[in-house]
Amino acid sequence: MPSARWLVGETMDAAELRDLLADLRQLGNDHSSCEVKRARGGLPATLWETISAFANAEGGLLILGVDERCGFEVTGVQEPGAMEAALGAVCAEMEPPVRAQITTVEIDGRMVVTCEVPMLARDQRPCHKRNLGPWAGSRIRASDGDRRLTDYEVAVLLANRSDQRHDVAPVPGASIADLDQDLLAGFLKRIRQTKGEIFRRVSDEKALTMLNVLTRHEASLVPTLAGLLVFGVYPQTFEPQLGITFVAYPANAAGTVGALGERFIENQAIDGPIPVLVAECVRILKRNMRRRSVITGIYRVEEWEYPEEVLREALVNALVHRDYSEFARGMQVQVEMYPDRLLIRNPGGLFGPVEVSTLGTVTVTSSRNRALLKILEDTPFGDGHMVCENRGSGIARIRMVLTEAGMEQPRFTDDISVFTVEFPNHTLLDEDAITWLGSLGRGPLSRPQMAALVMMRNGTAITNSDYRAATGVPDSRVASRELRDLVDRGLVARHGSRGGATYRLAVAGASGQLEIAEISPPSTTPDPVVSEKAPSNESAILAALGRARLTRAELQAATGLKAHQVSHALRLLRTQGLVRMVGQARLRTTRYERLSN
Repeated sequence: MPSARWLVGETMDAAELRDLLADLRQLGNDHSSCEVKRARGGLPATLWETISAFANAEGGLLILGVDERCGFEVTGVQEPGAMEAALGAVCAEMEPPVRAQITTVEIDGRMVVTCEVPMLARDQRPCHKRNLGPWAGSRIRASDGDRRLTDYEVAVLLANRSDQRHDVAPVPGASIADLDQDLLAGFLKRIRQTKGEIFRRVSDEKALTMLNVLTRHEASLVPTLAGLLVFGVYPQTFEPQLGITFVAYPANAAGTVGALGERFIENQAIDGPIPVLVAECVRILKRNMRRRSVITGIYRVEEWEYPEEVLREALVNALVHRDYSEFARGMQVQVEMYPDRLLIRNPGGLFGPVEVSTLGTVTVTSSRNRALLKILEDTPFGDGHMVCENRGSGIARIRMVLTEAGMEQPRFTDDISVFTVEFPNHTLLDEDAITWLGSLGRGPLSRPQMAALVMMRNGTAITNSDYRAATGVPDSRVASRELRDLVDRGLVARHGSRGGATYRLAVAGASGQLEIAEISPPSTTPDPVVSEKAPSNESAILAALGRARLTRAELQAATGLKAHQVSHALRLLRTQGLVRMVGQARLRTTRYERLSN
């Protein structure tokens, strides 16, 4: 799909605009990051809505002087200078003001005005029309249109601007008697053993107050919300919706009935404190999971469809990082199990300086519920392990465990009001893959080598960084040695050198023997429509980056792709968490580097 981010920090020329319009004609309409207006009679009165929507999402491109209803015909605008000034005035009327890049491009004698709206920093959203205020004047992009943000979405965005203290709010009506005294005693024992002399010198009540388990409310000592959620005998007495709902569906789409006409395989509401919620949900998940064979080293072992440690980490993340504001206390954490995937949703999107593209690759400890996290790092599960580490490593651990199990990586989605993690029900080393690996007849292979070969069997060309990300091998030198071994055995072909080297599976010839596959560099004249959507563009960018940091201009030179193709591929790779931007978005000197995810 075309993207306004093709042009970040660059001036669009006529050739690039023609390419973009050709893609829009192919698509049949504008889309989430591009809006086209005829604007023959002047600036549309509702244009501020699109500017707000772009700024509150990933940014976008406005094109004035093109008629979408007539096949994206270039109609031009009458007075481009006045149009540019009017656009600038609308951007200045936003709060905060939008620093858009506005230019005029001539195509076939007609003037087209383009306005590139940058993505607004998370802690400055929502971008809204100043005279309407954030509640009435904020918009978000929905497909190829703009919609008004809900009150809850506005509240979530405004909350990102300040510290959140909902987890330390008192729970009126509750008392210390509503907390599990055995759990509290175990918690205090650990605190006094690990936190130093200060907690050994104070009373239990004082220690629990210092740790935000208890707080003063109207002259009484009552549990905080965090204290109730962790140690409450039954927290749902006071907050009925703060639990988990679990639904297992018989088909890959909700609402599709199973072979016996059933809508659900299982439908459960799970209550209790957080340690019980996690343990009970894992138990129910295992009841609805199958076991399958996977390869660990040279052994075949039976494991659950989803590793138990992954489930625990994902559920803890959802319960700990969810929104506990008054707006969200009527919403549960939702777990949905389908034959082909598992979804875990929690109210409230990401908080603080965290981006979906860097989850699990950059250690950032940012949470709206800091007191709750602090309590849980000293709260044990029944097996003695703490509920969470509070080190920002939960998602990194999820990625590592999935890699060790030979499974696909999770997909993360932040929709402002809801954060979703999706686990595909697929393992790289399934029965078919195991049989194929055995047929190669090249001697014993390490488990990382097996996983890499299966990836390449599916048509993927990988680099040293890809190998480490997909197999969990932490050292690039070890990865190089194992990849070189595959080349020496004739299983893999290498193309390029040093950091830019890529590896691809050898192919079977007519004799049945493995032959080295020829790997051609990217074409310097790709088709402007078809190649734009081809994954080879992203692969070419990844191969060119290797272990280097390159600008967009350097990536153009290295890949032979056009400027808009490089920018589009970079946007997709950043969304997938494979590439990180180093520098400011609007500068030509901004560089990009690969991430190991």
